[in-house]
Amino acid sequence: MATFGAPEVARLLKVYASPAIVEQRARTLAAIDVRPGERGLDLGCGPGFLTVELARAVGAGGRVTALDASPEMRAAARTRLAEAGLVSRVELVGGDAVQLEFPAGTFDFAAAVQVYLYVPEVARALGEAWRVLRPGGRLVVVDTDWDSCLWWTSDRARHRRVMEARLAQFVNPHLPPALPALLRGACFRLDHAEVIPLLELDYARDSFSGDLIPVMADLAVSHGVPRPEAEAWKADLLGRTAPGQYFFSVNRYLFLATKPAT
Repeated sequence: MATFGAPEVARLLKVYASPAIVEQRARTLAAIDVRPGERGLDLGCGPGFLTVELARAVGAGGRVTALDASPEMRAAARTRLAEAGLVSRVELVGGDAVQLEFPAGTFDFAAAVQVYLYVPEVARALGEAWRVLRPGGRLVVVDTDWDSCLWWTSDRARHRRVMEARLAQFVNPHLPPALPALLRGACFRLDHAEVIPLLELDYARDSFSGDLIPVMADLAVSHGVPRPEAEAWKADLLGRTAPGQYFFSVNRYLFLATKPAT
């Protein structure tokens, strides 16, 4: 799995509080349908936004294990849990999605939000999620297909070059279309799927897309786009501050799967 350090933690603390991701988190929680007293696994917990919500939902009699490969992310999650008064309900652990160090049948539910696009062996990771869930346990997966990403730009050819370079960060930038077959291949029953659109019609620096623009420009340069071209792309988007001049949309896809009881 990919690991993230202090700069990524600082960026995600802003992005995860944006309205688009707050809505995504609400829909993810609704799909998981956590019940008091359950045990859950938050795969790739990051700075702990979803972890906090899961810990509240399981109640005092439940337990959440939050796993992340990054010590910096786990530290940020621990701070967030302490501020919410929920440290006693959560165990924070390091680890890897393709080799979960838990006994079979440990959890009632598991969540993997924006995790498997970084995992080379997705089939193996899904098999591990199946193993650690009890019979009847639920897995919710949320991932992005970056083919769905739209920005209004003055130079579409340049935009495509920046986007293609940015996608080099991901192992699986187009995973969602394959997930139904992958889940079934891991012996899950696919119960539900839905689209979570992230749509922003105005530029804001701390919005999901506003934060993404400078990050994408730098990533594009690191993967071969000339710096002047990446900066021109960034300037085009950052300059779209007049009403009706900005458009961003990307789709995330949510899958709810169950480990059959028999």
